Amino acid sequence: MTTGAQTTSDLQSIMTKRRSMTKRLWYQFRRNKLAVLGLGFIVILVLSAIFAPIISPYPYWKTDLLNTYQSPSGVHWLGTDADGRDVLTRIIWGLQSACIVGFGAEVIELTVGMMLGAIAGYVGGLADNILMRIVDTVYSFPSFLFSIILVVMLGHNLWAILIAVSATSWVGMARIARSQVMRVRQGGYVENARSMGASWWTIIRRYVLPNSMGPILVAVSFGIPANMMTEAGLSIVGLGIEPPRPDLGQMIFTGQDSIFGYPYLLWAPTLLFGIALLSFTFVGDGLREVFDIKSKR
Repeated sequence: MTTGAQTTSDLQSIMTKRRSMTKRLWYQFRRNKLAVLGLGFIVILVLSAIFAPIISPYPYWKTDLLNTYQSPSGVHWLGTDADGRDVLTRIIWGLQSACIVGFGAEVIELTVGMMLGAIAGYVGGLADNILMRIVDTVYSFPSFLFSIILVVMLGHNLWAILIAVSATSWVGMARIARSQVMRVRQGGYVENARSMGASWWTIIRRYVLPNSMGPILVAVSFGIPANMMTEAGLSIVGLGIEPPRPDLGQMIFTGQDSIFGYPYLLWAPTLLFGIALLSFTFVGDGLREVFDIKSKR
């Protein structure tokens, strides 16, 4: 009975410490105004992507050849393009495509990279050598060129691009996860779990990874905009999402031809895409500051 009560007390103590730590981390994060501003814009971006069918003023595929190259007005807030399509609508749907690729590819990278990196870092030995040789081999490929090859093979659709973007970028996450797991695996709580007979996978999942999340979260915040930029780069070289689905990279590329006559076709998607990328960068910097302070303490 005493042992059970003591265990319950220990668990409550751990949960209290975690809540206290979360509050301190959030307090430190809020002190970085740019990070909070970036987080706010990311929330707006994600909500816009989710509710694109509801908030977009027109269908993204709708053309109106009688209203081509209309300047921004009350009817078309950001004007229309060469086919009379509403630019604001196409930007909203283009941001949705960017979010699907950015977040979706990062989920794949996080899953594959963390799993392989955690196994390599915790198990060590032969498993570590084999997995790290695989990581080094994949890392040696030019990532953008490899993405191009995959898109050519799989087709110009959103899901093929998502796979192509994440195909090589997971190796960076694997390296980070491995180094963090190797750092914390010798901790006292890990040794206690081992002595109680917990399996290696249970130890990784419950003890090692939760205490390694700081650098991983920072890497995620920088990985998402990198994925978005790769997707935009594929569009610029003609391997993006096939029309009529909007794509910000393609909008920016075609908008260059109209920079003098219809500059809004270039600056509108470029500005919003740039703000989105900067927002993730601000959040990443804020997280890095927070976890640097935590590690110093």
